[in-house]
Amino acid sequence: MHVESVSVPGVVIETDVSGLIRDGKPRLRRANPNDRTRLNVSSLIAALALLPDPIREDRGVVKLPLREKSYVIKSMTFDVNTNYAGVAICTPLTLKILHDSSELDLCGRLQRIRALMQDEDLPQEAAPLFQKYALLVRQGDASSELRKTSNEILALLGEWPAVQAKLDAPSDTVVADPPSAAEGVNIALDELGIDETKRKLRSHYRLERSRKIRAAKVAYFKETAGSIYCENCSFNFEAKYGARGGDFIEVHHKVPLAAVLPNTITYLSDLVLLCSNCHRIVHRRRPDLDIYELASITSPRWDF
Repeated sequence: MHVESVSVPGVVIETDVSGLIRDGKPRLRRANPNDRTRLNVSSLIAALALLPDPIREDRGVVKLPLREKSYVIKSMTFDVNTNYAGVAICTPLTLKILHDSSELDLCGRLQRIRALMQDEDLPQEAAPLFQKYALLVRQGDASSELRKTSNEILALLGEWPAVQAKLDAPSDTVVADPPSAAEGVNIALDELGIDETKRKLRSHYRLERSRKIRAAKVAYFKETAGSIYCENCSFNFEAKYGARGGDFIEVHHKVPLAAVLPNTITYLSDLVLLCSNCHRIVHRRRPDLDIYELASITSPRWDF
């Protein structure tokens, strides 16, 4: 099994993993499982993506932000192509960790690392480390030295929040397009996702919400429900204000963005449409109300 680095174009890294496809599933095995000088696939992917080193033993909980030896990789997805010699070339796509429902966009994160290495504004202290990272990747070997260099870069990023912000910024690429009235095409928008944990540096980090996924959620709801209204109290801005209120609504994330992994993919099922009043009540005090608590306090209370 070879892993395409993505962060360094045209480079694949050889691992000591091999196997066969049986019953439609890969059966993989390391040739030298006790060799600590070479990274296993999970540790290799984490090092490439500048993520803390994972562990194998489940500790029953995960805390954010991720720390070294504090989380277990539950699953990864790859785009797999086989070369003429029968070797699987695997391009990392997504990653999930145990005890967290989020999905991390690995490929997008690796592309951002590539962009960082080409950034002329990279802090002077960071440049040599990224050069070492690129050199180790080009050697095409899953060496433990790559993990060490990745740790050094992570430590540096902690001192340079602007660089960290660039790494955590999303590609802002929508997986599927919202339906177009002109095209009249039905699209499975419940599977649409976008990485929207983009952090912008101001006096502190502020999480930006993607306009694209908001528009897609509104378009999907209108297509399925026929009109736009609050999913909690049913208030319809267009019915009240006419054309001026058409398609006006606020989009609420069921899980606060600050509580999810960086580069997390958000799906339309994670979102709910709320009127301005309901949305402000949700966020009026900490902790925020969840949508079930909101529904319980807005149930009809009057006896006539």
